[in-house]
Formats: sequence, structure tokens, C-alpha cells
Amino acid sequence: MAARLFKGIPDGQWEKYAVVTLTDCRKLLEPSLSSHHVGFYHSAILNTHDMNGGEELWELARRTYNSFRDAMNADKHFTDMADLNFLMCRAIENPVLTPASSLRTAFISVFEDPVIDETNDKCKEMGIEDYVGCASVHGVGPSIAIFDTVRDGKLDCACVYPYPLHSREQMQELIDNMRKILIDCCE
Repeated sequence: MAARLFKGIPDGQWEKYAVVTLTDCRKLLEPSLSSHHVGFYHSAILNTHDMNGGEELWELARRTYNSFRDAMNADKHFTDMADLNFLMCRAIENPVLTPASSLRTAFISVFEDPVIDETNDKCKEMGIEDYVGCASVHGVGPSIAIFDTVRDGKLDCACVYPYPLHSREQMQELIDNMRKILIDCCE
């Protein structure tokens, strides 16, 4: 919704948006692995959604979540793994295949599992005022990654984007749009 608002597309005009949801597959393996097991065990589910500008936030959230849930129930995160690996390899081998020098398949990525952080006192003891933990691959997949954490009971988000593909001004406008949509829908 924020991207659509950012682009200034008139209501009634349909546009397709994609969401990539990264899933930590360690708990799904046999035998399952703990989250402390070193290595990259993530897969992704790509879902596309048509929007015409008349959507309500919670209706859209329900629709996108149901698409994600259905894909997970169909083991899409495992069956599509070869396709995702193929796309990633092509992006790395051929970074200039598109005019924007990217092979973006989605605008934004989200993560399935929430991160809850209650280590504030430990950080203060060590003199750490702020920190962000994130990893993102820009080339195939989304151009923007949002890393959300519930830190000491409050929502804390970090936005990672490739420069100069996106400017700081663009990102600030997008984030302002996201904030406005969330506040308006929660009032």
C-alpha cells in the first residue's frame, strides 16, 4: 500500500506487487536443527498480489497471510528452492541483465519468524546504544528489506536498501507512507 501511494497510481488502476517471505527451515528439517546451528538454512516464498488501490490494510494483510500460509502448507518453500537457487546464480553471474542492473522479483522482503529481543540491559552494560542484525541479498529478489524486531516490547524496524538504486529521500517517503497507513488503520 505504501509503495502504491509512493508511486501515485490512481485508485482503480490494477498493479501487481510481490512479497518474498524468508523462512528459516531449520525447525522443518529431519532431524530439526536449533536456531543456533551455524549455516544458511533459509528458503523463500514468493507471492504476487494484484491491487487496485481500494484495499483496506487488514483485508490486504489477511489476503497476503493466507497466500503465504497456503504456500507453506503446500511445501512451496521446499519445492521452489531449485528455482530460487537458479535465479540467484544467474543474478550473481550476470549482474547487468536488466537496465537497472538487477533481477528484482519483488519490492520488499519480510521474515516469517518474529525476532523478540529483551537484551537491553546487557547492551547498556557493554556500552552499546543501538544495533541492527540483518542480512540481505540484493540482485535477485527484493530491492528493499525490512527487518522488524520487538525490542523491549516496542516495534523496532530497520530498512535496508541498495544505493544508488534507491535514494535516502525515496526511502524516507516510503517509510513515512508506511507509518501513516499503520497509524490511520490503528486509530
